[in-house]
Amino acid sequence: MIEPQLFQAKGRLIDFMRQADQGGLINLAAGVPSLDGLPVEGLRAAMERGWERDGARMYGYHHPEGDPRLRDLLASRIQARGAGVSGSGIVTVTGCTQGLQILLSILVQPGDVVAVESPAYYGLLELLSVAGVRVLPLEVRSAEGIDLVAAAELLAEWKPRCLIVCGALSNPSGATIENGDRERLVGICREHGVRLIEDDIYGELVDGVVPRSFLSWDDGSVVSYVTSFSKTVAPGLRVGFCVPGTLHEEYAARKCQQDLHSAVPTEVILREFLEAGGFDPHLERLRAGYMARRGLALAVMAATFPAGIRVTPPRGGYMLWVELPRVVDLEWLRIKAAQARVVFGGGEVFFVKSPGKTFLRLNCAKVSEAELVEGLTILGSILKTSG
Repeated sequence: MIEPQLFQAKGRLIDFMRQADQGGLINLAAGVPSLDGLPVEGLRAAMERGWERDGARMYGYHHPEGDPRLRDLLASRIQARGAGVSGSGIVTVTGCTQGLQILLSILVQPGDVVAVESPAYYGLLELLSVAGVRVLPLEVRSAEGIDLVAAAELLAEWKPRCLIVCGALSNPSGATIENGDRERLVGICREHGVRLIEDDIYGELVDGVVPRSFLSWDDGSVVSYVTSFSKTVAPGLRVGFCVPGTLHEEYAARKCQQDLHSAVPTEVILREFLEAGGFDPHLERLRAGYMARRGLALAVMAATFPAGIRVTPPRGGYMLWVELPRVVDLEWLRIKAAQARVVFGGGEVFFVKSPGKTFLRLNCAKVSEAELVEGLTILGSILKTSG
């Protein structure tokens, strides 16, 4: 029986972030892109153009909802994915996590029910744990995401305050919800009075045609949208944005209470980068590079991991979600791998309740190709000795 429950998050975001830039490791754990994939020259040129245009204004107080020209550019990108959104309906944020945290601060109180995918991003689970909410897990059944029939029944029964969905290349499962199911899910949430929060941080990394936004089927009364450019342009910019919909005024006020506004220089850099047309060619290179890395990782695992592992290749991005053929003591595996300088993402931190299986989340992009092969080969060798 699936029911909402209070829980203590098994992972802390700060611990993962401290490990992300630790030297001397073959880091297959952190969900961050490689520095080699950043459009450094394009960003440098954007910074210079921004200074020429804005000068000292880059270092003064700014509009609390973000750079107006940037917001119009952001609106045009999601308009191309079917959303009827204008720049005035957008609030820029300092990364996707802040965008989610502000929405949760508006929508939920301790003891409220919040529905999430299962597995779900450990940083989100930590936010929900701290908020003291009861989490209703909706199992990801396939590469197309959660089972909508089961989801409809659970949402009807428990009436959660919100449902948070990473609808494209979900972290960690890699699932991508197709357009038809997106429309159905918006309708289910509307029927049961559930706010649907679309976490679209990986959406632009989908190979081929990027799915439409859930906003395509809503007027802002059901769907709120959050994303950032941390996975597609540069995590250090810390630029994201939210389309709060009918929550806009309260959202903007709470954002302003937190930090007045996001960093102006980084918003200007992103604005100039987008206006110069650098983003789409950069995305094409990223997608091709990540596809090659995923293929390499899958080939190495097929040759070195124990027989019977299960990996559903995602439609893009740089992470793989691996189910091992038998239960393995993850603490033992961490110790053995660390002795060989290898770190990985253990699956337990992505669940509210133990799944009774052993999963690994593996990043294919942060390390070099040679390190990726070495790290996976080491992990495979250790797993074959696990009995």
